[in-house]
Amino acid sequence: MVSRRFDELNDRMLLRLFEINPEVATRFGVHGEHDHHLSNGGSERIKCTMDLLDEWHGLALDVSRSDQLSPDQLISLEILNMAVETQRFAIDDYPLWRMYPDGLEAPGVTMLLMIVRNYAPFEERMAALSSRLSELPRYLAQFRERFEGQRPVRLWTQMAIESCRSFPSFLTYVEEHAKGQISDGLMAELMANTALAAKEAQRHLDWLKGLLDRSTDDFHMGRQRFEKLMRIRGMEHTPDQMLALAQKYLAELKAERDSIARRIAPSGSIGDAYEMIKADCPETFEDVLDETERQMESAKRYIVENGLATVEEGLVLEVIETPQFMTTFTPSAALEMPAQFEKVQEGLYLVTRPSDPKDLRSLWNRAMIINTAVHEAYPGHFHQGVASNARPWMHQLLHMLMSPDTMITAYETQEGWAHYCEKMMYDHGFEKTDMAAVVMLDAAIWRAVRVVYDVKLAYDEATVAEMSELLAHESNTPIAAASADVRSFTRTPGYPICYLIGRHMVFQLRAELEAKLGKDFDIKRFHDVLARNGNLPFYLARRAVRDGMAERAR
Repeated sequence: MVSRRFDELNDRMLLRLFEINPEVATRFGVHGEHDHHLSNGGSERIKCTMDLLDEWHGLALDVSRSDQLSPDQLISLEILNMAVETQRFAIDDYPLWRMYPDGLEAPGVTMLLMIVRNYAPFEERMAALSSRLSELPRYLAQFRERFEGQRPVRLWTQMAIESCRSFPSFLTYVEEHAKGQISDGLMAELMANTALAAKEAQRHLDWLKGLLDRSTDDFHMGRQRFEKLMRIRGMEHTPDQMLALAQKYLAELKAERDSIARRIAPSGSIGDAYEMIKADCPETFEDVLDETERQMESAKRYIVENGLATVEEGLVLEVIETPQFMTTFTPSAALEMPAQFEKVQEGLYLVTRPSDPKDLRSLWNRAMIINTAVHEAYPGHFHQGVASNARPWMHQLLHMLMSPDTMITAYETQEGWAHYCEKMMYDHGFEKTDMAAVVMLDAAIWRAVRVVYDVKLAYDEATVAEMSELLAHESNTPIAAASADVRSFTRTPGYPICYLIGRHMVFQLRAELEAKLGKDFDIKRFHDVLARNGNLPFYLARRAVRDGMAERAR
């Protein structure tokens, strides 16, 4: 049975959520008047969102007591319950919204999507973007109010300063994309609003610099709160168990990597092997972008030809350089998922230019490009995003609520799937070379270290500098890139664990089903069902996969 009242309630509440958070509407593919406005930049948006969730949850429980809910609706109710708990945690237990003073990330990312996603005529999108720019002074003034009497984190304030300094380059990017593409009247209005936004960004930068005098070095979540967060997310491992698991993986992965690396160079030297890997590198960063497109298309063909997953056609995935204002929180690469409600499924694959040109060979050699394309595009995030968009939108509620000031959500299935795909594709023969193996294993080592620094930084048992040095040493990564990774993830405790721990749980689930189903186990079916449920916390995704595989086996 399906409860119509339950679905109607959720649809009504979603519209109210979009009214409070118009940037979320744009990001998830609901357009119109929302696209012209920015939300309240202060604490009012956070409070109103929490009040809405509390009301929503109470009404949903009332419906569930009188109506029979379908399996998908029961999952949606569990998601709603977790949404209430995680948002409450983000407001009361770990108030990132008054610790992290980057007010430009959320509106900037939203406006970037308005430029690159082709959901409406360009003139219409740019008119809405111009309107949003005109509201930036109001938004940032409200944003600054929430920090009155507060002590933001020094490291995050420094990161916000870096982002704010580069924001004018994004405004130039906006103007350059609009020139010759929109009417003269709209172009004049847009330029007036970019000038207004640039002036406001300078005012915001001055304010950020003033914050440094009263900032604090303490960003640590603490053992008790970190353990509570893991319980809210339904994680089966405690943080201490995750740390032990990561350290075990770290030792095993390093031994395997070093053994393979010694086969690459005639000298048998690991150092010589890495020089050979780095030598196979595009000449320029622009060539890196082109090679990224070629490799993601190659991976897409491979999974189709080898029956590893069902791939939809008519999709759009654009590869671009990460805008400068986003590089502080996108140190290497990232994917902006296709929007749930968009007719054409478009993704945005961001690739970050190394801050030091000498690091290009280390960060974007061919083997690294291949591994990253598998993770971000096919069959990783983009493929999973498209597949999961066919499921009920309520399954994405947790991700709809994620913002730079409430980054508490469950990404272990999404990141675990993408990280699993790196090894799965290698195991199934895609680019199965020793060089590719070393880079794939280095990426796994990187994710193991992320677990280590996530737990140790949350517990205040290590410094950012110590963890940056550990990451650089263990994963053969330039210190600048390692430091950027650690710094970026300090503001999202509980996210860095998602990669390796998520991959571990995916492989465990696959082994369980292979043993249970025997010859009836279908790897393509497993991948399809898991990808479709990739937006769920893993404990719910595992339940859905078990049910889906059992149904096919009957």
